[in-house]
Amino acid sequence: MLKTQELQINIGPQHPSTHGVFRMLLTVDGETVVDLKPVFGYLHRNHEQLAEVNTYLQNMPYTDRLDYFNSMANNHAYALAIEKLADIEVPERAEYIRVIMVELTRILNHAGALGFMINDMGAWQTPLAFGIREREKSSTCLRWQAGRG
Repeated sequence: MLKTQELQINIGPQHPSTHGVFRMLLTVDGETVVDLKPVFGYLHRNHEQLAEVNTYLQNMPYTDRLDYFNSMANNHAYALAIEKLADIEVPERAEYIRVIMVELTRILNHAGALGFMINDMGAWQTPLAFGIREREKSSTCLRWQAGRG
């Protein structure tokens, strides 16, 4: 009989199958899984560093953790709520850009979701790469339209 000892293995959050927000702490003894602890919440976008260079009023909490792949819709909803509470009127052009960004993100997120699903079914990374490529093209276009590109 081969003598073994327990070993802890981290799976994720960088692994393609965990989609960036999920880590598993796996404990194995030889080839036997002894324990598995899921760890959620690994979506870090340097919020702390961004907050250090802005004033309190310039910081908008990122709502990405609600749906990291469709964050624009969540951020838009948060902004609308704050604007309504503070009685702030946004320029019409800005509102058009935000709505276009939200709708385009929603459409592209369906492509991403399909890519992730097909990846999980065993197609490796090709369909996901196509979805991400199209998403990046549209983000570049929207940044340019908004005057930030």
